[in-house]
Amino acid sequence: MARKIILIVFALLITGSTVWFVRNWVGQQNQPALETEVAVVPVNTNIQILVAATNLPAGTLVQEKHLKWQPWPDGDDLEEMYVVENVRTLEEFIGTVVRNGVAAGEPVTDARMVNPKDRGFLAAVLNPGKRAVSITVDETTGIAGFVFPGDRVDVILTHSIFQETDTEGEGITRRASETVLSDVRVVAIDQSTDDQAQEANVGRIATLEVSPKQAEIVAVAKQLGDLTLSLRSLSGVEDKSGKTAFKRERGRGHTWDTEASSLVTGSRPTGIPTTIINVVRAGKAQQQLFD
Repeated sequence: MARKIILIVFALLITGSTVWFVRNWVGQQNQPALETEVAVVPVNTNIQILVAATNLPAGTLVQEKHLKWQPWPDGDDLEEMYVVENVRTLEEFIGTVVRNGVAAGEPVTDARMVNPKDRGFLAAVLNPGKRAVSITVDETTGIAGFVFPGDRVDVILTHSIFQETDTEGEGITRRASETVLSDVRVVAIDQSTDDQAQEANVGRIATLEVSPKQAEIVAVAKQLGDLTLSLRSLSGVEDKSGKTAFKRERGRGHTWDTEASSLVTGSRPTGIPTTIINVVRAGKAQQQLFD
């Protein structure tokens, strides 16, 4: 009998607990949802900060079109955190290089840019895996100052070559030019990387972006003779499909001095017989022509 009473009491406790839980749950569902108040910070249109006008990947040489002023909420230490209009100028960042990528609309800060006067500036300009080498130019080899950062050039080597001309060991010095590098990018002229200049200034040193192997070629070529820059067109070469693409070239063409001047003679074979030799065989003389 006592056991039945205990089971009945236990069943009543479970039933009561279930009813209490259901009532509370239903009551919570019928209550109106709490409204969350979101504080809206008013934007002061009189305060504008410098932001990226477009996506700026790391290594981008910043131009005026890449930046813009944008209204920004006022706050403490705003001038210390961002570049504020009327406090600093947009022109300060023209010619800098993006150290870390900046998305469109993101604020531009000094920490994300590399100034030309900062250490590591040239390294930031180079593409991954590339090297920078410098060569000396003048009014002639530098195309009268009309080569600017961002242009693409060929590098031509002009040097002297000693050749033997006959069996007695007498020789003659020949001159030739050859294209040792093709389609390389100019990253700086002297210490300037600004490609927005409107006038030609004859630089004395051109810095080129090359591969590690091309850097070795330039190092040897500077010891062999004189280097000249040949400016390439900005337009690409259309392939058979009509799409524009830069033409791949071996960059190993060469020209002998005899091809440049008809007055220069040398021992380079021309394929035209010019030497007459009398050959005697079995008592018979015969003339033969040799190059």
